[in-house]
Amino acid sequence: MSRRPIPAEAFNHGDSRRYRRGCRCRPCTDAVNADTRRRTYLRATGRSSLTTPHRAAAHIKMLRAAGMQDRDIKAAANIVADVLYRITRSEGRIHCSTERRILAVTPTKSSVGCGSHISGLGTVRRLQSLAADGWTATELARRAGKHKQFIVHLQNSAPSQVRLWVAAYVRELYSELKELTPEEAGLNPARIARGKALAASKGWLGRDYWDEEDFDDPAFQPAASDNLPRNDLAAVRRSDVEHLDSFGVSPDEIARRLGMAESTVKGIVKELRAGERRDRSKAAA
Repeated sequence: MSRRPIPAEAFNHGDSRRYRRGCRCRPCTDAVNADTRRRTYLRATGRSSLTTPHRAAAHIKMLRAAGMQDRDIKAAANIVADVLYRITRSEGRIHCSTERRILAVTPTKSSVGCGSHISGLGTVRRLQSLAADGWTATELARRAGKHKQFIVHLQNSAPSQVRLWVAAYVRELYSELKELTPEEAGLNPARIARGKALAASKGWLGRDYWDEEDFDDPAFQPAASDNLPRNDLAAVRRSDVEHLDSFGVSPDEIARRLGMAESTVKGIVKELRAGERRDRSKAAA
């Protein structure tokens, strides 16, 4: 999925970036000319308009520790997600003007003091629930603007505590995706199936088993968790399949709703059909 280009209106008049997006007013024209003269001067004096990302990365780390979320940092520094996360990974070089904008960002009053920790239970459960519904770690990382391994770490290590800003952006990500399926988002069906199978093998349960307030409640355990005996869990799943099938729901849709493999659902439906035929034969005899 390609990133939507930033419109000219996102920048003030007098900003060379607005000029590069089509604005030809006098302030924007003067700004781009000034940029050109500066680059020419720097080259002539043996200097560069680029710099290493280390100072900017350290400042972003400080802002995060102070409780600022990445979306607020991006907005304040007027940069896109790709630039922000390339800087945090210390990849390549950045423009000096980008560094200046980042270093000028200060924590907002609402974020100061939000660098403290909170229970990681709800964060982990939300990410595991999304995985159980077929959302891959790669896609979750892309949407959250994080590295894939960061998502995988949270899902599998289940930290007892996370930063407040981490909990906040995971909660926001879950809210964004809870009414959307991976299929509707265009994810590869094979990857969705593999993700669901992996999540099921770890006992993770999809959103159908949770209410929003349950994620953060340590006393809550989903009814269909692995705490149920295997035979009881199989009976619950079979009953769910039978109920949905009686309303004419297709096997692939049943599998999606219950987070089961489609082949398993088809096998159960086949057994149900065979049982119905035997019952009709006995009644006819």
